[in-house]
Amino acid sequence: MDKEDWCLLLFLLLSHHRLEKLHRTIHISFRGRNVYLCARCTGAYSGILSIFVACFLGFDFPTWLYPPLFSVLPIPAAVDFITQSCKLRESRNTIRVCTGYILGIGEGLFLLMLVRGMFHLIPYALAIFGAYIFSIYVIARKTKFLDSYFD
Repeated sequence: MDKEDWCLLLFLLLSHHRLEKLHRTIHISFRGRNVYLCARCTGAYSGILSIFVACFLGFDFPTWLYPPLFSVLPIPAAVDFITQSCKLRESRNTIRVCTGYILGIGEGLFLLMLVRGMFHLIPYALAIFGAYIFSIYVIARKTKFLDSYFD
């Protein structure tokens, strides 16, 4: 791979949006280069980091609270993604970052669960994740909103 291919790959990994959808990213100039970060993923990484910082500082969630949090925390990001993808409204980066942050807290709890060896919760987390994927798939099939992603 030459330098241009690496730049394109890095662009797709960080923004994963086509050029006409760059308004859904956060633009940063770094060393004279333009870097585009997916707004929702930026929020999610911040949420994951927040969970590990909170854990490091001694904050802890009781084990029984993990499954309800896995269930509820992805809802804002899923609703924002679906309503935007179905063209019911156009989301804003502030909303994307905030819903991504809430999603990231859930993802961070999942990673923390793995690090702490709470493997008995994995089936619950996977079932909840599967339910989200299935629900989004059903909505995508009925509304055909993913067709535009693969044009």
